[in-house]
Amino acid sequence: MPHEVVFLSDQDVSGMFTMADAMVAVEDDFKRQGVPESMIYGVPLSYVTEDRKLGYRSRIKSAIIRDLPVAGVRVTGFNIDQNGVGTGGERAATRYIILSDPVTSSPIAIIDEHSSFSKRTGASVCVAAKYLARPESATVGIIGVGNVGQAALQGLHALFNISDVKATSLRPQSREKFAHEMSHTLGLRVRAVDSYEEACRGADIIVVGTSSPEPFLHYDWLEEGVFLAVVGEHEAMNDVYVKCDRFFVDYNPASEKHPAHIQHAVDAGAIGTEDITGQLWEVIAGRKPGRRNAKEKVLVASVGLTTQDISIAYQLYMRAKAEGLGMRLPF
Repeated sequence: MPHEVVFLSDQDVSGMFTMADAMVAVEDDFKRQGVPESMIYGVPLSYVTEDRKLGYRSRIKSAIIRDLPVAGVRVTGFNIDQNGVGTGGERAATRYIILSDPVTSSPIAIIDEHSSFSKRTGASVCVAAKYLARPESATVGIIGVGNVGQAALQGLHALFNISDVKATSLRPQSREKFAHEMSHTLGLRVRAVDSYEEACRGADIIVVGTSSPEPFLHYDWLEEGVFLAVVGEHEAMNDVYVKCDRFFVDYNPASEKHPAHIQHAVDAGAIGTEDITGQLWEVIAGRKPGRRNAKEKVLVASVGLTTQDISIAYQLYMRAKAEGLGMRLPF
């Protein structure tokens, strides 16, 4: 029988992959990080090419997950402005995972990740909240109402008894639409509010996912016992990094570059690498304690892990292969 490559479109993926699937895959991957020899990352972690005149950036990341086993390359391409700002969240952007069998070296799948990417990003926040937010958390603030904000709220709704959600964004129409749609979808009280501060005040859990070019979130807006997750590049002011009681990241500061927003805080002398409490996998694998009391303010900065994208893609590939989903390409 000739070798074939499975192709899954965004439509295929959105119909076969749920937020619950994403949270299971992400939590499993965090636990897997407790066994370093199970994974190999590309070095450097990311290969980037950009042309600000044309307004385009491409990025390639790779990893091998030995215990599955699978090798994967994540390819993205998206528009940027003259300052180099762009998120790649738009539907027109290029987003694919290419999977190979590391034993034979043959390709096995090409998977569109538009749907799975937003769910993975939201799932990382939700899994962190599972271990680091107060169990009785009931009020959620959402800043940034795109696909990641939607996915995060869906996941948090499954984990916590949420009674009130405050959502905001730059455009009034987008936050009003988010509030209406998510209220209907989840059966929750979701309100559109006019400012970042209003979304934060009184919130037990805050999720921030924006393309803001400048930080805007102040420590004084945070309530006692809050869980704050930032997933964008420029969101929290330096005082947030300095004053929060505990600060977790999902990457390895010892071997990987800080994302821009954390590097800015380091360069300003606000924090040092020693001020990072630890990596999320350490909490999830039981190496470090989760939330210690109801008063501490916990900050999580999530940049997203290539191994999570690849393990999710492998999960989708295995299901497509078993159920005959997607398209088969000759090889």
